[in-house]
Amino acid sequence: MSPATPIITLGEPLIELSSIDSTNIYAISQVHERMAVSGSCYRADFQTLGKGQHGRVWDSEHGQNLLCSYVLELKSLNPTKNWSPDDQKGLSAAVAIGAKTFFQTHAGEETLIKLPNDIYWRDRKAGGILIENTLRGAEWTWSVIGIGFNINQTTFNIANGQPVSLCQITGKQWEIGRLQTELSEALTKSINDWLKEGDAETIEKMKPLWKSN
Repeated sequence: MSPATPIITLGEPLIELSSIDSTNIYAISQVHERMAVSGSCYRADFQTLGKGQHGRVWDSEHGQNLLCSYVLELKSLNPTKNWSPDDQKGLSAAVAIGAKTFFQTHAGEETLIKLPNDIYWRDRKAGGILIENTLRGAEWTWSVIGIGFNINQTTFNIANGQPVSLCQITGKQWEIGRLQTELSEALTKSINDWLKEGDAETIEKMKPLWKSN
């Protein structure tokens, strides 16, 4: 599954937004309008309609958390491959691994992946992933990778998932821009690894997973 050309770096260019409905909604519109550059990251200080799985709302205070969406054109990863929906499992696993690695660097070994799309610290939700894909017929063309992490927020209105932030875990405030760069680097590595190793090995690397009692 090795790419014919080196993978582009995720997070370049970085488009920073103040307030927006949802970074995923914005990123998808950029893809549809043919204005998206593969590898780009759209980061927002605030989302009025932050999206989670199954229509859930992401609770986030203005400027306190890491809220972003990356866009990937699959042909930019390997222009000779005929990408199909079956390949999405590998990418999803690679994104989860990259997100976990990023958060674990600061929060420690108690960081785990909860399938299908959450990052947990102990038994509390620290982050979420929402991947939305674009197809042209049977061909998988674009992927929009939405990621949200609780960083400096310390109170939450939504009890579902027992939210926790990096500030609550470590007892200190964090600079969002620097963390954005670190997340981009972690995702770039994990997606590179997926392209080299394939789906099965990447999915196996997600373990250990968070399990409820």
